[in-house]
Amino acid sequence: MKQLIEKKKKILIIIILALIILAGMLMTIFLGFNKEARFEQAKRIDIYVEQKVDLEKVKEKVKEVLGNDSIVQVVEVYEDMVTIRSKDITEEQKNEIVNKVKEIYEFEQTAEDTAINVIPTTRFRDLFKPYVIPFIIVSVLVIIYFMIRYYKLGILKVFGKTFLAILLGQILLFSILAITRIPVGIYTPVLILMIYILVISMLDKHFRKNS
Repeated sequence: MKQLIEKKKKILIIIILALIILAGMLMTIFLGFNKEARFEQAKRIDIYVEQKVDLEKVKEKVKEVLGNDSIVQVVEVYEDMVTIRSKDITEEQKNEIVNKVKEIYEFEQTAEDTAINVIPTTRFRDLFKPYVIPFIIVSVLVIIYFMIRYYKLGILKVFGKTFLAILLGQILLFSILAITRIPVGIYTPVLILMIYILVISMLDKHFRKNS
C-alpha cells in the first residue's frame, strides 16, 4: 500500500513538472521571455556635462520627463558624461531633458546637438553566452565525478540520471521564468547557479541513499 502511494506521488510530480515545462514552452514560443529593460530595444541620449556629474540630481530631472521608465548612468573615466536610456524618447522629451540638466550644470552641448540613438534588443543567447562554456565544463566534471564515485550503481545509469537532472532542472527554471514573466537579466545566472547546486545536492543524496 505504501509503495502504491509513493508511486502515485511520483507520477503526480512528473505530471505537474511536465505541465509546467509544456506551459513554459508555449509561453516562450508565443510571447518569448520578459527581459529586463536594459536588454530590450531602447533609445539613448548622451549628454557631455564637462564636469563631474551628481547622478542623483540628474536622475531627478530625468524622472520629471520620463518617469520611472529610464536608466540613467554616468560614463567616461572622469564621470563627466551621462547616458539616459528609455524604451522611447521623443524629440520633445530629449529637448526637455537636456534643458533640465542645463538647469544644474553649465555646458556647451545643446538639445540640437544631442542625438537619439536606437539600441537594438539584446538577443537571448547573447545574455548567457559567457556562461555556456563554464557551465558545460563544470557539468562534465560533475558527471565524471558521480560516475566514478557511484560506479556500483551502474556507470550508464548514473550518467543518464545526472545528465537528465541537470538538463531538466534548467528547463524547469526557464519554464517558470516564462510563465511568471519574471524579467530575465543580470540576476538570472544567480538563479541558474542556485538551481544547479540544488539539483547536484539532491542527486548526491539520492545516489548515496541507493549505493
